[in-house]
Amino acid sequence: MNNRIRELRKSLHLSQTEFAREIGLKQNAISYMEKNGSTVTEQNIKAICARFHVNEDWLRSGSGKRNLPERSD
Repeated sequence: MNNRIRELRKSLHLSQTEFAREIGLKQNAISYMEKNGSTVTEQNIKAICARFHVNEDWLRSGSGKRNLPERSD
């Protein structure tokens, strides 16, 4: 999961600090997640997926498409 978090952040052209701010964390938390993906909490997974419209299956296991389809409300 750590590589997918890094991949997502870089594809959004965000620093660790900016990415962290978007989901209510500090930069050191993102750094730790990117180094040790197994330590990502359920709450952080949900926050990343909700904020960046990411498929939870992709974030957890790499299966499926990365981004969720845009909603047309």
